[in-house]
Amino acid sequence: MKKSHFCDAEPAPAFSNLPSVSLSQLAMISINIRSLLWLSAIFRVILIVYGEWQDSHMEVRYTDVDYLVFSDAASLMASGDSPYKRTTYRYSPLLAFFLIPNSIIHRSWGKFLFSASDLLVGVFIHSILKLRKVPEDLCMYSAVVWLFNPFTFTIGTRGNCEPIVCAMILWIIICLLKGNVLQAAFWYGLVVHFRIYPIIYVLPIILILDPLFFRSGLKPRLQNWSSRQDKTLRSSNKVTDQYDLWKALKTVFSKERVMFGLVSGAVFLSCTGLFFYLYGWEFLHEALLYHLTHGGVCGIQQGSFIRKCTSLVLRYLLCPLEY
Repeated sequence: MKKSHFCDAEPAPAFSNLPSVSLSQLAMISINIRSLLWLSAIFRVILIVYGEWQDSHMEVRYTDVDYLVFSDAASLMASGDSPYKRTTYRYSPLLAFFLIPNSIIHRSWGKFLFSASDLLVGVFIHSILKLRKVPEDLCMYSAVVWLFNPFTFTIGTRGNCEPIVCAMILWIIICLLKGNVLQAAFWYGLVVHFRIYPIIYVLPIILILDPLFFRSGLKPRLQNWSSRQDKTLRSSNKVTDQYDLWKALKTVFSKERVMFGLVSGAVFLSCTGLFFYLYGWEFLHEALLYHLTHGGVCGIQQGSFIRKCTSLVLRYLLCPLEY
């Protein structure tokens, strides 16, 4: 009896033509940035609600002590008084203005505002990496590290205003990456007025504002993530040759740098002059001069982690070929 030729044939392996995908890639495909934002937002809402319960039922409060200062200053501003009648309020009147709904809608309004700013930071981190041509899975991992970091989500839900500052600084980086120097200058002047310590970022921003970065059709970006190490080293040496001392001196007063300085300075002085007119020397001393003489302006506080993260992003922007 003859055997069928079908019996002699080897069975074709199933799904042999399908591309191989790792588990991590499958996870990143099924979870996009919008899903991450929804999950992290729900988690922050739960923490804010829990914080209200802990404040009412336990001796140790969940809410940051500074948040009570913000709320009291906002209540004073809502009633037409100076926010600086509240002792230890040493911030811009803009912060008290943003928290006026604390006394109108609910006392947790500011926590939701700060947590929303924290979510914006995650979005901006993802956007910056996308602009730098970073692979999508690394963009998602970076957003996850921020959005679900217990240190960062605790800061906003307890009522600390640092997420607003961090979101503004990252937005400035996005503006610089897109070549929007005027918009970046506006937000930089505003954030320095809002919290004086971002003045420390002026040096890396000035270094970024080089004509080589803003020629027509050229934006700062990574060359190629899949390139080999020797190619990266050659590119790095080529970039180093372009930034010699003589060219650096010639471009100190470039158009972009002068424009950035004038616009950011005008915004800072306008805000400062307006509030000096409204609140006098008390504003100038509490919001600005106090921080220039106090060691806490860049000290190790709750917001220091955010400042370090922002500094790393600025360093990454300046030295793209090192990563």
